[in-house]
Amino acid sequence: MEQVVHEILSPSNQYKVQIIKRKDGLFSTEVYRWQEDCGYEYWSPIKKGLSLIDTEEGAVTLAFEHLKEYSGENLSP
Repeated sequence: MEQVVHEILSPSNQYKVQIIKRKDGLFSTEVYRWQEDCGYEYWSPIKKGLSLIDTEEGAVTLAFEHLKEYSGENLSP
């Protein structure tokens, strides 16, 4: 079973990245954007190629890179 081990928000709280530990012991990241549409508010996933990362530290580094890329905001781990 997959488990979200970290969730990192952008400074504006408009983007987030979840770091997921997979059942095979590897990590992956998923990027989301906050959406408001027709009265509904929700986290919408942003499609990105699958990356498998072997360490949690590597996944955190990649998560910050994804947040900076999508949000355009200045971030520091």
